[in-house]
Amino acid sequence: MRIIKHIAALTVGLAAGHSIAAPVSPTFTTFGTLSAATFGGTGIPNNAVAYTNFQGITIGLTAHQRFSQPALTNNGAGVFQAQTGAFDNLGDNLARWNFGFYIGGTNTAQYVYTLFVDYLSAADNNFSTYTSFTLPMPMQGSQNLGFETTFAQFDPNMAGQYGFVLEARSRDGNLIGPVVARSAILVNVGQVPEPATLALVGIALVGMAGTLRRKAV
Repeated sequence: MRIIKHIAALTVGLAAGHSIAAPVSPTFTTFGTLSAATFGGTGIPNNAVAYTNFQGITIGLTAHQRFSQPALTNNGAGVFQAQTGAFDNLGDNLARWNFGFYIGGTNTAQYVYTLFVDYLSAADNNFSTYTSFTLPMPMQGSQNLGFETTFAQFDPNMAGQYGFVLEARSRDGNLIGPVVARSAILVNVGQVPEPATLALVGIALVGMAGTLRRKAV
């Protein structure tokens, strides 16, 4: 399996321009096989892709095993499950899973495409915390969160949830319009704590700290 190791010609920005302070949910018009997608390599599965069609364009996202690592599972609705741990291939020691993106169709030049990536391990991160990349078109590729220095905070051995969003905006010359198509997926790595569980843990720690302070008086 050959993997595209770097996204070429990217412009990095912030998702904060959307001013959306809400968690990302899986978004697509179809979840299934996208036969045109190779994600820039050979042997990469294309049978579990969250993709959206809009007036001659298709944008899609998936998550898949890296080389010979265990295949990812999914719930059939845009949420993938991967294993923690690193896979040392040619000394790169990266995560055992990749995410893939696809931009194609007959009318791609009429739109601008932005990939948003969540590299923080907490569950349900707000979209405003995602890092954005402007993609050329048409384009497809497979990426590991450990490839880019942008994702330095990513630890392949840490359980967490990571989100990926691909958007298309209309273009009229130099004028960029609203979002016309969107695909989004979530990847759960290892055993991801539920937000409610995290809140209970926080309450317990606060209570424990109060008890210790009383004992110390």
